[in-house]
Amino acid sequence: MELMETQRVPSGFARLLRHRGLPLFSVMGIRIVADYSWFLIAALIAGSLSMGWFPSVLPDRSLLQYISLGLITAFFFFASVLVHELAHSIVAVLHGIPVRKITLFLFGGVAEISREPGDPSTELKVALAGPAVSAVLAAAFWGAVILTGLRSGRPAAQLSFLYLAIANTFLLAFNLLPGLPLDGGRVLRAIIWRVTGSLKRATYIASMTGQALAGVMIILGLFTILFARQIVTGLWLIFIALFLRQAAEASYRQVTMKRALRGATVGDAMTRDVVTVSPAITLAALVDEHFLHHHFICYPVVEGDHALGFVSIKDVKHIPRDRWSETHVGDVLTPLSDDNTLTSTDGIPAAMRKLAASGSGRLPVVDHGRLVGMVTRGDIMRNLEIRSDLAP
Repeated sequence: MELMETQRVPSGFARLLRHRGLPLFSVMGIRIVADYSWFLIAALIAGSLSMGWFPSVLPDRSLLQYISLGLITAFFFFASVLVHELAHSIVAVLHGIPVRKITLFLFGGVAEISREPGDPSTELKVALAGPAVSAVLAAAFWGAVILTGLRSGRPAAQLSFLYLAIANTFLLAFNLLPGLPLDGGRVLRAIIWRVTGSLKRATYIASMTGQALAGVMIILGLFTILFARQIVTGLWLIFIALFLRQAAEASYRQVTMKRALRGATVGDAMTRDVVTVSPAITLAALVDEHFLHHHFICYPVVEGDHALGFVSIKDVKHIPRDRWSETHVGDVLTPLSDDNTLTSTDGIPAAMRKLAASGSGRLPVVDHGRLVGMVTRGDIMRNLEIRSDLAP
């Protein structure tokens, strides 16, 4: 089922999907990718149709017929999910919001939208595009059920259309529930945003509504397990609810973080009083006077006013201990480059990307060849936390 778009899910989850999956094709420059988890749910749905739905409602057919019907119906089901997601994406693109790709995964479809809509009207249009397509699909499949019912000898087609009609009707109803990250939550947020003028407040209310809906789903899941004895269905409800709850919480955090990032630079977050070392000291002195004294794991190497590089515990560990007294910092330092340095005017998003790419928890900040500070992930997060708390 289609549940959300990537910009409405936890960033860690988005990063996970970004690095795995099988590319399928492109539509209007939007890449369609099947995450590896999608193959599991595709197999489960196709199998349940072939071995459960069709044998129960259409007896006395061959196994090959059941499998064929199951595969065809599953194909159109996932096509419905993809078309729903494409509707969101195309409307976003038409309003100048780039969409990198759509990923099909375990819980449905995810559109990786580069940024949030800039106004309530655009938000509403993007949010309603998917449900509008699902409504059209549901009506078309219900119409097909009626038409095939008028013709004798077409029970298989009618039952396939019936399943697709029910599935699209359910997707429409479920996604219109008024809580993030569902489409109904986006609609609710757009309305509150228009009334209050505050995206942060609107996101908070829609996020809390989404978490409340997730709580109701968990209770329903437990009730299904304990009283209806439907363990698989109950567990599935609970898994989806936990996922929705996490995504709802992340939606609010994401908005507050983006607002906090506006205008924030590395110079706002960096530590200015930095302990440096000379390239001329030995590794023995570096260990005794710095690593064991200040307890930092990395030090900028500076000669005069000129920043040369930095030295870390890893650099020292590569040198045999009996050579520490004769090896100098300048012999093992990591030279500065565009990839491992920042400037004080760099934006926080660029700094976070460079920190992640470097694999280091800290990077020197260098302006015109002169060291002006150091920045760590902790520095950035503390700065963002303060900015988020102060954001209107």
